[in-house]
Amino acid sequence: MARSHPYNFAHVLLPQLAWRRPVSVRRELSDPYLARELLHYVWDKAAENLPSREKVPPRGLRLSWHEVAGRVTALFHLPPPQATMEAHFSALVYEEDDEPAATEAEETRPRYFTLEATLGLSGPAGTPTVVGEWAGEVHRHLGRGPAGGQPDTSDAFLAALATVLGPLPDTEVPFMRVVRS
Repeated sequence: MARSHPYNFAHVLLPQLAWRRPVSVRRELSDPYLARELLHYVWDKAAENLPSREKVPPRGLRLSWHEVAGRVTALFHLPPPQATMEAHFSALVYEEDDEPAATEAEETRPRYFTLEATLGLSGPAGTPTVVGEWAGEVHRHLGRGPAGGQPDTSDAFLAALATVLGPLPDTEVPFMRVVRS
């Protein structure tokens, strides 16, 4: 069973924050100092109502930026999971918009993915994982993920996301129009 503190951070607070204010959160995460402050603030908020024995130190909590299948991606490196449903990593994947939104309500929400520890035997090759995606209140498992706890786990997770996302649509290719005569 997942510990409440890391679960609340990765599965509840972080995606809610990113979806509530997509543009401003992306801007804050783009600044290394603000990103660190924001991540630690949200980490502390995730444990706000928990007894001290259930709080987990933010060891290893950091952010890195990547391009995945042509999309800007914020990769969150999380403290090592110790139970199923805890995440090794999570990622916000931003689809590029040509036109900025007029209001916050019209902003395009990023997609939110997790690489979660799952049931199975751990060994020298790593721990079993599953790739998940949150879309509002809906959580879907997208299939087995790369072995967790390995030096290349983050790169393998990003490669798995590239497969899920697929290539960006080619805007130069004309589309078919149905014309009735």
